[in-house]
Amino acid sequence: MGMEKFYRTVRKKFGVEKEQMKREVTEELREELGEEISYIEAELKQYEQLVAEVNHLLTVMRKERIQERSENGQIKMSEFDDDMEPLKSKLQELESSMKERLEEQKAYF
Repeated sequence: MGMEKFYRTVRKKFGVEKEQMKREVTEELREELGEEISYIEAELKQYEQLVAEVNHLLTVMRKERIQERSENGQIKMSEFDDDMEPLKSKLQELESSMKERLEEQKAYF
């Protein structure tokens, strides 16, 4: 069935004009896309915060490593694994959240 025939049928049965239907569909899409954009922006802010935390931690680690080297010799990176765990878990949560959202979007299409 062609689109014109579909619109004619809908207008006959429901009294809805083609332009009105287009406006309604456009508004609905804007609303849905607006929600998606808001979600993506929130996820990006979370990611940016995580990156800032990682950068801060790396800076602290560098300072401590330099200080430790000057005092005792060389420091091992394995000593910082405990400090990295919270950041790793946040990154994994963010990744899984984004994957779930992507899967939801694939289900719509």
